[in-house]
This record gives sequence, structure tokens and C-alpha cells, in this order.
Amino acid sequence: MLNGITPSSSFDRDKDIAYGELPRQTMDIYRAAEPVSDAPVIMFVYGGGWTRGSKGMYKFAAEGFTQQGYDVVVPDYRLYPDSRYPDMITDTGAAVLAAAERFPDRDLVLIGHSAGGYNVLMTALAPDLSGVDACDRIAGIISLAAPTGAYPMTDEPYLTIFPDHFKGDDAPMARTVDALPPVMLVNGREDETVGYKNASALGERLTAQGLVADVRIYDDMNHIDPVRVLSRYFDGGSTLKDDIVTFVQGLPDRSARCDAKP
Repeated sequence: MLNGITPSSSFDRDKDIAYGELPRQTMDIYRAAEPVSDAPVIMFVYGGGWTRGSKGMYKFAAEGFTQQGYDVVVPDYRLYPDSRYPDMITDTGAAVLAAAERFPDRDLVLIGHSAGGYNVLMTALAPDLSGVDACDRIAGIISLAAPTGAYPMTDEPYLTIFPDHFKGDDAPMARTVDALPPVMLVNGREDETVGYKNASALGERLTAQGLVADVRIYDDMNHIDPVRVLSRYFDGGSTLKDDIVTFVQGLPDRSARCDAKP
């Protein structure tokens, strides 16, 4: 429904650009009709419990940023039952590297919702899996309602997708890095799918490591609201999208991004 009422006048879209050899290793690029000079490129990674979803469903989210002058990349990635951990991380990492190659003079900001939030966090926190040096091309990371390991996995198909059940280094909470671009961790207080402690607990852990973590808990938001309000039509009076843009605009340049301290 959101895509159907979302205009296309703020972007030109290049569809199904391959970043790998497999059918779901493709991405769409939305190029802003009126781009902001020197703005980072936003990569939006959707959620769906690692079992469902497609990039074509998220025109509304991309348009929420192209109307403000940002180019946006939306990748697909492999899903269960055709993939398991760490495929979602290696795919997201490959998409990041492909986008960086297409925009050689631009930084990237990674935004992900739910499972996609996990993907972007782990792309930065697990370079051994993603192949991405976060301090090289990623200016910032924004996680919307992502599971981080504050709670272990207890249900299928997640027990199969994650054999360590978020009790090991498959969870962002278990990862330690020496340097990281600034991270914004968002959750709704009314989120009963991914409790808001996922954001607050990871924020505390990153801050304890001397890293920059901006934790935002929004009252009256559920699990879906953080992605829904990216649409121009359904912000519900929330400040979240404006807060995201303000966070992006305030990111340090490449020389200082991983030197920033809380």
C-alpha cells in the first residue's frame, strides 16, 4: 500500500544491479532528482525475520530520503530456508562493497530495520564475516528495532538460522571492535517483537568500549513503526525521520569518524 501511494518524482531508479552471482544478490539504486552536494549515500536494509522480504517493497522508505536529496541503495539478501548465519552478513557486506565501488567518492550510511538492523550492525562489528572495514567507507550506522543479543533466540526458525542461538559471537552484543563509526540505536518502547533493551544494552556495551552510541527509545512506538514512519505519509507526528537526518548531517568526516568519543 505504501509503495502505491508514494510518488516517484524525487528519484531515478536503477533496478536489479548485481553485487554477487546468486539470484538474491542484487540491489536497486535510487538517485535523488535534486541531490544534496557531498551527502553520503544511504543503504537501507529491510527486515522480515531473515525469512521474507524484497527490495521492491521498500520504495516508500527510499523515497523518504531521496525527497531530501539523498541517494539510496536497497539490496536484497539471501533468506531462510536457502541460507543460514552468516549468509545475511556476507551478503550485506558484499552489497556495501559494491555500493562503495559505484560511489567511489562518497561515504555510506547504513540503515537497517529489524533483521536488516542486525545485518548492518554485524557488517560493521564482524569484519571477519562481512569483509568490510567500517572505518574506511561507512560514515555511520543506524539500527531500527534490531535484535542484538540482549535476549537469546528461543523459537524456530531462528534456532536453525542461528545455531548458537545468539549466545555466541553471532550476536552483536558479543562482538568487540577497537574502532567504529558512530551508531544510532533506535527502538520503540512498545516493541513486543524486539524489546527495547536490545538497543539500550548494546548502547551501554559500545559506550563502555569507548565507542559512540546514540540510543533513542521512542514512547508509543511498536516494532513496525520505525520503518513505517520513514514514509512521507505515515510519520504519525514522530520526530524519528528528522532525528535520523540530523544524525546523518552531524556525522564526522572520514579522517575523524573512528576517533570520535562519547
